[in-house]
Amino acid sequence: MLSKRGKKAQVTLFIIIAIVIIAIVVLAFVLAPRLFPRKVIPTKITDPEAYIGDCINFALEPMVELLASQGGYLELGNCIFYREVCRHYLCYTTIPYTPCVNQEPLLKEKIESILKQKLQQDNVVRSCINKFEEAASKQGYDVSVCASPTFSINLTEGKVNVPITCAITLAKGEDVKRIEKINPYLKWPLYEFVYVVKDIINDEITNTGFSPAFYMLRHYWIKIEKFRTSNGSKIYTLHERASGKEFVFAVRNYVLPGGLG
Repeated sequence: MLSKRGKKAQVTLFIIIAIVIIAIVVLAFVLAPRLFPRKVIPTKITDPEAYIGDCINFALEPMVELLASQGGYLELGNCIFYREVCRHYLCYTTIPYTPCVNQEPLLKEKIESILKQKLQQDNVVRSCINKFEEAASKQGYDVSVCASPTFSINLTEGKVNVPITCAITLAKGEDVKRIEKINPYLKWPLYEFVYVVKDIINDEITNTGFSPAFYMLRHYWIKIEKFRTSNGSKIYTLHERASGKEFVFAVRNYVLPGGLG
C-alpha cells in the first residue's frame, strides 16, 4: 500500500500531467492557424454575381456597421454621445411632459437612400464591375461590361440587397455567358432592426415608455438594452442574438423641466 506521502506525490504528478496536456491543447489551437493557414478560395470568374457581390460587400459591410451604431445615419446630426459614439435621436422633444416626435417615420427608406448615396459617392459598384472585367480578362476571357450600371438598395429579411442592372458578356471559345441583371446582397438584419425601432418608438409615444423585458418574451431572437442618461435620454441597444449584430439609437421623451428625467 502507498504511504500518504506517496499518494500525495502521485496526485501531484497527475495534476502536473493534466496541466501539461491542457497547455499543449491551448498551444495547438493558437498555433494551428499560423502553421496550417486556411486556403482562401477565390470566387469563380464564371459567377459574376458572386464575384461582384463579394467586392461590394467588402465596402458595404463597414458602412452598414457604422450606420447601425449611429441610429441609421452615416453623418453626425442630432445625437448624444454614448460610449464615444454619436447615437442619433430617432424620437425627440425638448418640451417638458410632452411626447417625442418621430424623427424618421420612413426609417427603412431613409437608410436605403443613405447607403445608396454613399455607394455612389465612393463609386463602389462601378469599381467592382471594373475589377471583375480586369480579372476575367487576365484569365483569358473575352469580357464586355456596360458603360453605366444602375443599382438600388433595398432591405428585406436578413439582407441588404444591391440589385444591379448591367449587361455583362463573358466568353471563352464557344462558351458564351450573358447576363443583364445581378442581385448581390449582404447578410445583415437591418430590416428586422428597423421594425423593432418602430415598435419601440410607438410605445414611447403612446405609453410614455417601452418595456424591453416584455418585448423580448415575445421576440426571443432579439436582446434589447435600455440605458437612461443624466439628461433624460434613453439609449436603446438592439442585439440580434444569433449574430451579435447591433443597432443603437437614442430617444428623448416626456422629459422633466431642466432636462431631468
